[in-house]
Amino acid sequence: MESVTKKAHAKINLHLDINGVMQNGFHSVINVMQSVSLCDTVTLVRRDDTDITVKCNVAGVPDGRQNLAVRALIAYCETRGISIGADIIIDKQIPMQAGLAGGSADAAAVLLAVNELCSSPLDMSELCKLGGMLGADIPFCIVGGTALAEGKGDILHDFPSMPDCVLVVACGGEGVSTPMAFSMLDEIYNGFVSDVLYTPHSISALKSAMSENDIIATAKSLYNIFEQPILSIRPVASNLRRIMLSSGAVGAMMSGSGPSVFGIFTSEEKAFTACATIKKIGVEPHMCRPIRR
Repeated sequence: MESVTKKAHAKINLHLDINGVMQNGFHSVINVMQSVSLCDTVTLVRRDDTDITVKCNVAGVPDGRQNLAVRALIAYCETRGISIGADIIIDKQIPMQAGLAGGSADAAAVLLAVNELCSSPLDMSELCKLGGMLGADIPFCIVGGTALAEGKGDILHDFPSMPDCVLVVACGGEGVSTPMAFSMLDEIYNGFVSDVLYTPHSISALKSAMSENDIIATAKSLYNIFEQPILSIRPVASNLRRIMLSSGAVGAMMSGSGPSVFGIFTSEEKAFTACATIKKIGVEPHMCRPIRR
């Protein structure tokens, strides 16, 4: 029985901002994303029939077309004009609904896996185009590493790699829906329709810090437009950020539209201290590192 296994890496946002609303109604983002070693493991096992099933070690993961990984496999087959049945087996380590792109990463892993099963008939640009039709984060999850994303998040540009460091990622389970997060920003900035109301935050300091491989300057250049409004209504996430900074993180920020928080540490000792404190409040932390493409 044919099978392919892929790592589905989580992402964090080092910079997340919005510079308007596009004609199609999507918010136009300026987004620096970074892959981290925290990952799900996705195995695609080809079946003799055309059924698609999902098996996961974590309860609550949807099956059928509600699962983005299933939709990715169906979209691949429709694009190629083929029928493939498969068992999608997900060993999930990335917290769900946390702003870490876990679902997008799993879908990207399925696209890479089925493409390999089919002897790689689609190149990376074709896979990214297909992924972008399914979700804004999927093209980045396909290529990984570090990238600047624009448009709805699916237009990728090269960006300097994140300096090596120890990361602590934690999610307190305070779910935040992406539509709610955008709605909060639209209320604050009147739908981003006026440059007078909002000017995008510059990425020049972050780009310079990462070009110089300076982790301290990188940590001090983090920015997330969602952070202030979301943390004001998510006390656990706000406390996680405080714990990380008080434990010696050189920078800490919410990832995506939340509610996960990551801290940047220059030593494993300080990261372990943060993890120990986080566990005391009933949250499971994850130590990881940035990874390159």
